Amino acid sequence: MINVPKYNKENRKKHFEQLPKGAYVCKIMNIEEAKSKNGKDMVKVYFDIAEGDFKGFYEKQYKENTNEDKVWSYDATMYLIIPSEGCQPFITERWDTFWANIEDSNNGYVFAGDEKKTRGKVFGGVFRIEQTEANNGNIYDHTRLAYTVIAQDVRDGKITKLPNDKLVGVEGSAEDFVNNVPESSAEDLPWK
Repeated sequence: MINVPKYNKENRKKHFEQLPKGAYVCKIMNIEEAKSKNGKDMVKVYFDIAEGDFKGFYEKQYKENTNEDKVWSYDATMYLIIPSEGCQPFITERWDTFWANIEDSNNGYVFAGDEKKTRGKVFGGVFRIEQTEANNGNIYDHTRLAYTVIAQDVRDGKITKLPNDKLVGVEGSAEDFVNNVPESSAEDLPWK
């Protein structure tokens, strides 16, 4: 017989459920200013699923995470570069689209630059599978926000075509996005 030390079932590694790709109504949990790895001004938008079968999906994952250094899910964080003079047009378009969708999803709301007033505001989110490759060569699937839409369009089932998945080794891989992601921080979450 093998001499096996006693084990503790409480130490079993937890596996988190993955959000299926699709369109969801999301809500803003917090927004904060940050710097990209390239030194560009940006905002980090932390969000969760607001309605439907997956309501509170990321908050549940956060609460179930027993790691001491737990942070809000990378998969529920959007990074928006703040447009500046001479920036590429897609940066301005993405910024303008996000805020227009927030305003059109929240009756009477107008963004006036106060990010604290955006907490709890909803928007539509269209999600796809994005793969990342770890240093050891393993490839992991994540369900990530591809773009935002008006929340009512999600509720009305108007989002009928989902974006292509972003797969490792396929043109347009995650490398173009990673260059703008800031260093992670270990703030206390969720926000109060």
